[in-house]
Amino acid sequence: MDLESSFKDSAKHVQYYYYRQPIIKKVEPLLGLIEGGTPISITGAWFDEKVEYGVFPFCRIGGLLGKAKFFSTTKIVCISPKSTIINETMRIEVSLNGVDFINTRYLFSYYDIPILDDILPKSGPITGGSNIWLKGKRFSKLAEGLKTVKCRFTEIMSDDATDDEISKMKIKYIPAYPIDGETMKCTTPPGFVGGDQAWIDLTFNGADYTANKIKFDFYSIYGSFPKSGPTDAYRGFI
Repeated sequence: MDLESSFKDSAKHVQYYYYRQPIIKKVEPLLGLIEGGTPISITGAWFDEKVEYGVFPFCRIGGLLGKAKFFSTTKIVCISPKSTIINETMRIEVSLNGVDFINTRYLFSYYDIPILDDILPKSGPITGGSNIWLKGKRFSKLAEGLKTVKCRFTEIMSDDATDDEISKMKIKYIPAYPIDGETMKCTTPPGFVGGDQAWIDLTFNGADYTANKIKFDFYSIYGSFPKSGPTDAYRGFI
């Protein structure tokens, strides 16, 4: 058997796939928990996936490599790896072969999950607009000025709620603002009815929420009875 001829014949069937380097338009969120697992959406152009040629997207954050999921030629999603580095910015890089990376020009930071201890007040009118003060720990300074910092109000459903009722469950998102290292502020949303209860939790990146939730009650005042009384009344009930 002529080994040289055999090698030449097999070499004729070797294929090499050329792809365009992606163009990055947007990356979000730019914050994630040190535990990892935060989905990072990267949009742009020329993303590609050809498994037979070893072409599929990768992300690298601060030197930590992770595989990304291909959605379309304009979008991929990375899952942030675990990290022990907190409150420092790291480059986000993208590759379609795990070798040749490009710099997205976006920076990612890790933070420790915040702990929500209490809220004040714990009830408010259905009209919304009431200020709520959230007390807790690990309120990262990285969250200042970010549009992804929000309070989430999730309607509390009864244990016997039907699938249809659950599908109509009210969930509201309201911007939150840092006051100090242990205090955040947001306002209550409209759209709830009297007697509704909602869980309040907090996110800094729009994806990862505090594990502990605190209950908030919505009430409505329709009127009072009686509507009149003597001028010398004292400690009377209305």
